[in-house]
Amino acid sequence: MFVRKLGNRLALHGILLTWTVGGLVGFIGYRQMVAAVQREAVARVEDAVRVGQRVLANEFAGIDLEGPAPAEVRRWKLKAREAEPVGPIATLFREARAKGRSEGFALLPDGLSMVVVRRAPDGGLRAAAMSLRDANWLPDLIRDVVFGPDATAEGAATITLFEGGVRIATNVTLPDGRRAVGTRVAPDVARRVLGEGRDWNDRAYVVDRWRISSYRPIHDADGVVIGMLYAGLDEAPYVAERERSVLLFALSILALMLAVSVEGWIAGRRLARPLTRLTAAATALARGGREHLEVAKGDPEEVQALAVSFNHMSGEIHAQTAALEESRKRAEKALADYLEILGFVAHELKSPVAGALTQLALIEDGCYGKAPEGFARPLAALRRSLAYGREIAQSFTQLSRAEGEGFAPRLRLLTDFAREVAALAADDLASEALQRRMPVSIEGGPAVAWGDPDLLRVVLDNLIGNAVKYGEEGTSVLVNLRPVRDGLRVEVTNHGIGIPADRFPELFEKFHRLQDPRLRSRKGTGVGLYLVKRIVELHGGTVGVEGEYGRWIRFWFELPPPPEPAGPNPEEGPRTEAAP
Repeated sequence: MFVRKLGNRLALHGILLTWTVGGLVGFIGYRQMVAAVQREAVARVEDAVRVGQRVLANEFAGIDLEGPAPAEVRRWKLKAREAEPVGPIATLFREARAKGRSEGFALLPDGLSMVVVRRAPDGGLRAAAMSLRDANWLPDLIRDVVFGPDATAEGAATITLFEGGVRIATNVTLPDGRRAVGTRVAPDVARRVLGEGRDWNDRAYVVDRWRISSYRPIHDADGVVIGMLYAGLDEAPYVAERERSVLLFALSILALMLAVSVEGWIAGRRLARPLTRLTAAATALARGGREHLEVAKGDPEEVQALAVSFNHMSGEIHAQTAALEESRKRAEKALADYLEILGFVAHELKSPVAGALTQLALIEDGCYGKAPEGFARPLAALRRSLAYGREIAQSFTQLSRAEGEGFAPRLRLLTDFAREVAALAADDLASEALQRRMPVSIEGGPAVAWGDPDLLRVVLDNLIGNAVKYGEEGTSVLVNLRPVRDGLRVEVTNHGIGIPADRFPELFEKFHRLQDPRLRSRKGTGVGLYLVKRIVELHGGTVGVEGEYGRWIRFWFELPPPPEPAGPNPEEGPRTEAAP
């Protein structure tokens, strides 16, 4: 295939890297350009709102309290002893009485108004209010001051005064050309500016189009948001300019990427030639051959040095491979000999040890006459030694089987684990348990399990045997069966010295025996718990241990649930008897 060749792949990787970097640069450039255009437009409308606030401040200063009153200005007087009014202008009257003059916005019966209050020489108060409803000349004035007379073309720049969320003075127009007085602000803007009292400086949908907008809340003298001042620019010219800039930028990046891609293709093919030869030599070496790498005189010095190193490495690998193969054969033969000897010795030990135990039992029972006095202790010691020999023979027989090739459990469904496995294992250790006055009890009733009953019996033989051997004489051994997660957990608990918790991880190692002075008279082979772990893991289960040192110890293992039974074949219908 095309991409399998090293030269093609290097060239393609170079092109891919070029386009990836180019795409990333293009994306970042696009984001920067969009952000720059957006920032410029937002800065203009923010400036417009600030200028609008200054224009409104000048209008406050221009409200005359003495001369002839324009039609849109309403005046009234308050004598020195007359009570101050209540409502939205009460705060302005109090400030004027204290400071001499106050001004601000208020919601009066005739709408959002600019209110000026001044203290008269006689101690009374004079006030004037100018309603901003239909004061469309004010947004036009702000627009002309900020954007100039050319900004009126197709509503490119617009200014609006809001009473709450309703436009009361604006040069935003409807599709039919009328001013959009009485229309409402967008809900998301209303939530932020009117509800939260925060500025909005972003694009917003205004009547019939998207505009770059700046909204600033208008507060009354008590700090309550009662309106908004808006300035906006039509987004379409900025979008068109942004698209033109992005197109030019993309074309430039594309041309650069194409040029770099061509150069990368050529360089990749040139670089791949010596690497292709090295690949062929390495492939031959991997197949077991002893390949010699040849290089051309015109190849770079680095490639020639690489060829020398490769040829030297090829010779070393060939020599080491031969040595490793010889070592592997010796190890396999040693392992086979070990298993054969282990099984042979264990098998040969079983018969003489069993015969010696039988003869010892006959002597103890008096079948050969009464034993002389003083032989009781030597005979007991002889029995312990022979029992230990039998344990060694059994353990090593089981170990040779477990480590033999092809060893695997023969799994089947056990409908009553207590009867088919646990009770048999308890019977195996009945004699030893009776001698130490340690009854073995099984709790948990019938339990279902999936496993090899013979191997699981070996597991419980080892666990119960350890409990009887190392437990405190005269105490009981408990075998508890209980279902867990659809599987089975088996626990063997005994009272006695136990094992320190920090030694638990060592217990399941092969040939490991704990050194405890109090257990010196009770020997073990160091194989039993290793066999327990291996057999349980072959069943797909886990083993563990827990306990309190000096008081009790519990060994447990868990078996997974039986596999789901195969369902009926959906293509086979129910069988029916043919009609007679």
